[in-house]
Amino acid sequence: MRCTLFVLPLLQCFADLATAEQEAVASPSQAKTQNLRRLQEEEEEEERALPSGLEIKNGLNESIKLIVLPSWDIFLGFSDRRKIIEGRLTVISVYDMVGYEFVSEPHAIIDVENFGDGTKRHMGTISVNDPVTRRESASTSTVYIGEFAQAASPMFDMSCYPFDRKETQFRITLQKPGNMIFALSLGCANGISGNKTVNGKVIPTCDFGAKGTYVGFEWGNFTCEQNDEALITCLMDGIRQSEAIFNSYMWPSLIFTMMGFLAFALDVKMSMPRVATTMLALVSLTNLRNSVVATLPTSGSISWMEEYFLVSKTFMFLNLAGHAISFYLDAIGKKDLQKLMNKFNLWGMLLIMWLIVICRLHVRQCELVDSTLTAVLVALLSIGVFTFYVSALWLYRRAVREQFCMSSVVPAPGPPPRLVVARAKGAEDE
Repeated sequence: MRCTLFVLPLLQCFADLATAEQEAVASPSQAKTQNLRRLQEEEEEEERALPSGLEIKNGLNESIKLIVLPSWDIFLGFSDRRKIIEGRLTVISVYDMVGYEFVSEPHAIIDVENFGDGTKRHMGTISVNDPVTRRESASTSTVYIGEFAQAASPMFDMSCYPFDRKETQFRITLQKPGNMIFALSLGCANGISGNKTVNGKVIPTCDFGAKGTYVGFEWGNFTCEQNDEALITCLMDGIRQSEAIFNSYMWPSLIFTMMGFLAFALDVKMSMPRVATTMLALVSLTNLRNSVVATLPTSGSISWMEEYFLVSKTFMFLNLAGHAISFYLDAIGKKDLQKLMNKFNLWGMLLIMWLIVICRLHVRQCELVDSTLTAVLVALLSIGVFTFYVSALWLYRRAVREQFCMSSVVPAPGPPPRLVVARAKGAEDE
């Protein structure tokens, strides 16, 4: 008996090992088939969006068409920093009365995914007759007033700011498991309907025309397209009005930058006005940059305008260093070198600064900036920098030669020469 009790578990252990070996040597095709079956079951479960064991009561053989007519009504605001657009979006839904057998409020299962903070109001329901099916239908308007997040928009890069464009999007979907009963269908009552082909699939579209100039952008058409039976995407493209930003930030910054460079036109003896003018320009540029940064996102690539302010501030610091060198050369009596340093800082550094700024704009390949124009400007500024420095060094070649060539002459080794002083004859000498 004891032997039997000992042998039975041992045999069971061997049987388990044999089963495991058989599973291990199973063909890869069987494992692949099992994985595919499991993935299909997971996809079906996700599509059902219902707990296991639950089904839709009195399910239909086909989905109920839910016609959607979206429209953008009012612009209320736009924020680059928060990546949102504010306004009013109206979604009109038309559906068959049979939908009330499955959902108490069929219009309520329509959702705008990227609608954030704001108000969502369902207007009254109107009974209408469908001229095609000659069946009674219902129509309800849902109004969304507030913020629509645009962080997922592919056209929200700030690298070309303020010469950029923005593409806002609105994703209209069905609340699950409403997709098991209803199917979205894009309507086009007041727009121009059409079709486009994407990857061999014909997609219905509706174009509602241009919207005009609002919240700092020139807005194009409000276009909607039906991606599938559970998603309708509406897009609206806007080009930023850079003129207002130029008047508010760029023009004052140009004045302050020129102030910092024109300080070198003052006489070298006026040390206090020269330094004070450059410091005033530096502080003013810092305040302008802080105002710009407060309106831009805190993450992502740095914009061209931020880079412009950083370059300007850096050259204001170099101007302060140039003043110090000029004061030193004047103190040791190097008048010609001091004049050369003034010209280097006034004209040479000014040309280099604009060469860097325009070059950084050119390499960004901004869609709204003519790359040919920026390339020509970069070429002209490069020629200007080279010509200026060669001309300045040629004009002051004697001072440069005396400073760098004479200082390299080393005296011959040996005792220093004796100084002989001739003394005039006096009466005592006679």
